[in-house]
This record gives sequence, C-alpha cells and structure tokens, in this order.
Amino acid sequence: MKHPEIAEITQTKFKKIHTGLASVRLHFHEDDIRLFRVKVKKLGAFLRLLGTAKGHHQALKIPQKIIKYYEVSGMIRSLQLQQLYVQKTLAENQIDPPKIYLKQLSDQILHYISAAGQMTISERSFKRGEGLLLKHLPDQLSTKMADQYVWSEVQKIEQLMAPVFPGDRSLHELRKLLKGLLYVWPFVQNGVGQMSPYSLLSNEENIDAFTIVLGNFHDIDSAIGLLHSGCSTLDPDESETAVLRVMEGLWINAKETTRQDIYQLMEQIIGSGKPYQQLADPVVL
Repeated sequence: MKHPEIAEITQTKFKKIHTGLASVRLHFHEDDIRLFRVKVKKLGAFLRLLGTAKGHHQALKIPQKIIKYYEVSGMIRSLQLQQLYVQKTLAENQIDPPKIYLKQLSDQILHYISAAGQMTISERSFKRGEGLLLKHLPDQLSTKMADQYVWSEVQKIEQLMAPVFPGDRSLHELRKLLKGLLYVWPFVQNGVGQMSPYSLLSNEENIDAFTIVLGNFHDIDSAIGLLHSGCSTLDPDESETAVLRVMEGLWINAKETTRQDIYQLMEQIIGSGKPYQQLADPVVL
C-alpha cells in the first residue's frame, strides 16, 4: 500500500470521526457516543499499524483535541450505561431504586455534558490536525510491515493467555489487543491467520466472539468500579445502603460467573494451539 492510498484511508477515517462527533454533540445519545469512540479507536489502530513502517520515526498520533473529547464522551457513556445497568438489575430482581445514587449519576452525566459542550473543535482546527498528521504518514505499508505488526501483537496475546487464571488487568488488555486487530482486519487478516498460535483465534468471527465475552466482563467490572467510586462520596440512608449492597453482591456474582466462562473459553482456545512448525516465522524488517 503506497502513500496516496494510506492518505486516502486516513482522510476517510477523519471524515467519519467528524461526522460521528457532530452526531454526539446533538443529543449525547449513548449509541452515538459509542460509534464516535469506535471510529477514533479505528483511526488509532490504523496509526499504530502504520507505525511499523521501516525507517519511519515520526510518531503518528490522533490530534489532542479529539482525544480529549473521546475521553469526556467516554465518561458520559460509562455513566449512561451505569444508569441502564442499575435499572436492569432493579427490574430483574424487584429491588427498590436507590434514588440518591441514581440522582448522583444524573448529576454527573449533566456535569460531563456541560464540560463537553465547552470543548470546541472548530472545522478549521479539525482540518489543521488532520493536515499535520497527513504530512507525517509513511511512504508505504508493505505486507512484511503489516506482518511484523501482527507478530508483535500475537506474541503479547500469547503471553496474556499463558497464566492458568489471568487477572482482571490481563483480561482487559487481552480484549484491547484483540479489538485492535479487528479494527485493522483488512490489512492484517492473512498475517493473523498464519501467525496466530491458536486455530480458534485465527479468523475474524472467532476473535469477535471472544471479545464479546471479554467485553461483558469489562462492563460488569466497570459497573462495580463506578459503584464503589460513587458510594465513596455518597451519604445514603440505611435502606438505600442495603439496596446498594445487594446490587453490588449481584454484580460481583455475575462478574465471577463471566470470569469462569472466559476461563473455559481460554482453555478451548489454548487447546487449539497450532504445532510450532505450522506457525509462520517472525518477519524481520
């Protein structure tokens, strides 16, 4: 892939981010925020892939203003999902709503929406950031360079899969690495098929299915984390405290159930390990 195609792909991704940003700013709907953030992640993954280009020493980074908006919108979405997660738990278990905690969530969402509203990304600054990045794109991205990137990523994945019982951080990092490969799949699919040490992590469908289960674990873990951080500044009465403790217990149980599901899947994946002689040799640039 030569420079003109690289530049065209980068510009297309910028255009999608710009469109997604405009949609978010209209209503701050959870799904609009999700789509915007995925588009930013896809650009980030593409830039990391380009960073393997031989002799290319200029760091390729998403403009800081976009990153800051990505972070703030992520906080809004996390709190929105927390609201939904609480309401789902209440409905499924016929629990009285924790009104003080729910009000805190609403107040926090409004706070971050206000903060996002004050963050201006003008058309001019957006184009300027895009233009600066385009100037530093590599001249080419060869198959060997893409394969080198894949080799580096699958080695990290294999290390994270090695422990019998990986911890929370390892599971989150594993999901990030696998999602990163999916975000640049058209450019790396052949390399992943050849170099993945596991047959069950050699194609897009299986990788995506595994990231969904890892994502469920991440969602539950995030819900527990937000509950703990929220309660540290909360002053609920006894009845609400009891509700929050019940809710926490349900989430902890759900998290451990999901963890066991992941361990079983990992056992199957590791059992699908390819004989060493079938793995493609690492690419040396």
